[in-house]
Amino acid sequence: MLEDKTSKLQDELNTKGLETYLNEHSFDEFSSLDFALSLKTSLEEKSLKASYIIENSELSKSYVYAILSGKKIPSRDKVISISLLINTGVDECNCLLKAASYRFLHPKSKRDSVIIFALNRNFSLTQTNIELEKAGCEILK
Repeated sequence: MLEDKTSKLQDELNTKGLETYLNEHSFDEFSSLDFALSLKTSLEEKSLKASYIIENSELSKSYVYAILSGKKIPSRDKVISISLLINTGVDECNCLLKAASYRFLHPKSKRDSVIIFALNRNFSLTQTNIELEKAGCEILK
């Protein structure tokens, strides 16, 4: 679905020209809306609601709704923490990271390797942070 949107934007860029395209679009807005849409899609696919994130994380209600409305983009660590909470798996977590304009989880990074391991095993945030500490890595905040 996001790939269709990207294709349309690329076509628009090619037909309108660079200057017109840049003047007509707010790029921070696209990033936050892409992330919001991606997260909403992930929640819907798992039959979850925003209330699940609110009740099972330390994120405030207003912050979660700001994320879902595209007004805020969470930090990379928060995206990963939400992914752990809703059991996305590595591929879906990477899609959420991409939608928020963050780098993918990469197995060449020690910290990312621990997170990948945790996502593959449906670890909780607490379990993941324990493994990160054991490995001498910074915990997810």
